[in-house]
Amino acid sequence: MSEFEITLGENERVAVVRLMPDAHWLWLADGWVDFKATWRYGMLIGMVPVAVAWGMVLVLWQANMLGFLPAVCGGFALVGPILAIGCYEISRLRALGKPITLQAIVRPRIVSPGQVAIIAFVLMLILMVWARLASFLFAFASSAGEPARNMDFLDFALQTPEGLMMVSIGTVVGAALATIGYVVSVVSIPLAANRPVDAMTAMLVSVIAVSRNKGAMASFAFNIAMLVALSLATGFVGLLIVFPWLGHATYHCYQAITGETVQKATG
Repeated sequence: MSEFEITLGENERVAVVRLMPDAHWLWLADGWVDFKATWRYGMLIGMVPVAVAWGMVLVLWQANMLGFLPAVCGGFALVGPILAIGCYEISRLRALGKPITLQAIVRPRIVSPGQVAIIAFVLMLILMVWARLASFLFAFASSAGEPARNMDFLDFALQTPEGLMMVSIGTVVGAALATIGYVVSVVSIPLAANRPVDAMTAMLVSVIAVSRNKGAMASFAFNIAMLVALSLATGFVGLLIVFPWLGHATYHCYQAITGETVQKATG
């Protein structure tokens, strides 16, 4: 296990630890333990993305624009780390042995709130780029003769050359943007929530953490994608469990990859 130290401030440093490629299984296991111990609070947090997803589906349905639904799902992957800050706080409090209250979830402790906001703004910019590209693809589909009714969109997307091209391009572009969002946010948001750090440094730490742990971070991202996909298949209801679980797991990822768990174990 090797460390790479980065200076956060005058008296603040963070170590980026190199871990085994299968370390993500421990993060998921620890996240599940946190969820089981605090499932009432977790499901309360999970209601937020479920409500947002249902609201967006309703808006798209009424606007006869369900073709934008894949873009909405991709956008969820970008804003998810921000919505999960309450889960990070639950895991932090449990690790310290402190009581967990509703107020702590609604108003979580954030050491660098302004920097978290800047990271959130960066993610929103990525989301806007994705929305713009999705709009272009949707316009292309419409000009190619996309059926006007929502119920016909799936047939168009999977059974016509134009639809297949739209889906293929959209999948590649969406995956690329989601990957960028994941790389810059997976460690930076919990780091900025727990340490005094500026947004650029936090995102740099996240990028370095991913680059030094490609196997574990890629596997973690794959598991996130699969669990979220399963949740979408349940009409978003599965997010009630999956979202807080992954939020807790992400906090344990942050702890392990920045060496905090090592410091506690040896301190």
